[in-house]
Amino acid sequence: MTDARKRKIVLLTLVHPDFLPPVYSVAQVLRDQGYAVHVLTFDSYVPAHLDIGTGIELESVGQHHALSLPRRLAIRRKFKTRARSLANEHPVAIISFCAFTYLCGLKIHGTTPLIYHALEVADFIMSLFLKSPLSHFNNLRAINNIDKASLVVTPSVQRSSWLAGRAHLETMPLTVLNTAYIKNEADNSADLYRQTVPVSFLDKKVILYTGAVNAHLCTMELVQAFDLVNDEGSALVITGLKENDYCKRIREFVAGSKAADRIKLFPYLTRTEMLALQANAAIGVCLAREYDDNLESKMMAPNKVGEYLARGLYLLGVKNEYLLPFQMKGIASLSETVSPGDVGIAIKDALTAVSNLEYKTKIAEFVTGYFCMQQQMKPVVAYLSRLNQ
Repeated sequence: MTDARKRKIVLLTLVHPDFLPPVYSVAQVLRDQGYAVHVLTFDSYVPAHLDIGTGIELESVGQHHALSLPRRLAIRRKFKTRARSLANEHPVAIISFCAFTYLCGLKIHGTTPLIYHALEVADFIMSLFLKSPLSHFNNLRAINNIDKASLVVTPSVQRSSWLAGRAHLETMPLTVLNTAYIKNEADNSADLYRQTVPVSFLDKKVILYTGAVNAHLCTMELVQAFDLVNDEGSALVITGLKENDYCKRIREFVAGSKAADRIKLFPYLTRTEMLALQANAAIGVCLAREYDDNLESKMMAPNKVGEYLARGLYLLGVKNEYLLPFQMKGIASLSETVSPGDVGIAIKDALTAVSNLEYKTKIAEFVTGYFCMQQQMKPVVAYLSRLNQ
């Protein structure tokens, strides 16, 4: 049997792993299995050094966001050229994480097994085609050619079922939940945390929201609910604010809030800063709405839930199919609706829950035994091991 430690696996992702953290987690698990992992991507929106350990090479071909269509097509051609050169090194496998990189993989993989780990719901919807023709065209091509993948993976059972039907697959895709990689080492983020948040937050139970800030994710309702609760022992931290009308309204509301001195609003932070916040907060927020006409929200698989739990955060969310199991495990408080009043009730419940540190033991047991990438990737690791025999 070939020694896996001398063999490479190539990961292709359009979105930088800073904003698609399951890619980091998958890379770290494969590295632990002895593979040399090469991640090919584009620039991060907030570039900064992140220590992900040895055995993983992270390479960017340049900026992809905020470009004209001709320049975007040019940088994609550069990505494909570099991906082809990596494929020519005969890796054990190539893993793609979106429709664009899957189509790229189809062109360059040759006899190398190509795994499509579909972290996004990539469908072709005619009514939305003109809003994003390039993406929808790629989605359609990926669906029509998905049978050419050696292995198909999605981040939820619902998405696996949907994709099997949508693409007429003969076998169900594997499900690898969006979880984080668990490090067996001491956390050393306290200093960075103290440098990041106001001094007055250091003795408070911090409620943390990370990710995009928009109406779909109910960020305004979160700040309104926190204002209603008015608990002096708690603080609210939100990252990801942009310069748009929705974020402007949030800033204006916070400025006039009676809890303004206990709310800190950040733009997008570096991943290191965000991880320091997660490691030192008490409660992590995910208030994503479910929409009947939106496949991504109906079959949600948020990255942030796995990130929060990996760092021992209790969950605050709204009742939906994805989050209900966490409430049943006793590690989440869920609001009946996304109204500020109902979210406020859930905040109070969450603050009560984290006053008893036993919640951390429940979370740790759940994460290490099931809800971490080391556990979730076992079927993929087994598949790769069979390739070496």
